[in-house]
Amino acid sequence: MTILISVKKITGTVDEAGAATTAQRVGLLEVTNLCRMIMNQATVNAPVDKGILRGQHAMSVSTTRSKVTGKVVNRAKYAAAVHDGSKPHIIRARKKKALRFEVNGKVIFRRSVRHPGTSGRPWLVEAAQSVAAREGWRFKRTVV
Repeated sequence: MTILISVKKITGTVDEAGAATTAQRVGLLEVTNLCRMIMNQATVNAPVDKGILRGQHAMSVSTTRSKVTGKVVNRAKYAAAVHDGSKPHIIRARKKKALRFEVNGKVIFRRSVRHPGTSGRPWLVEAAQSVAAREGWRFKRTVV
């Protein structure tokens, strides 16, 4: 016995407000999960000296009618200099009359020194790229 069903036309309506609400909920969940994964990976990838940089990651997610936006940031004052590097610059003593540092076991005092600059260690971007690729998202770096 064979039953043959033929459908020539299906019509339907979409509740736009309901669809938008559902899409926003799903988008909020997806973006929140993605940001959490990026923040966790960034915490693992962060360069460690004393651990302050590693402990300063934070995330936020916001929504509008048509967009869900997630951010992962590091709140340490020096995070940008570590992440992006720094150009050669002069460091001057401010509160004290001199800077104190050691060279080959000898203590040296100077009013200013020439810092050679540092190369960046972009752990946040690397975390976002690796998590996005692993989860099937496209990554685009924007500077804010």
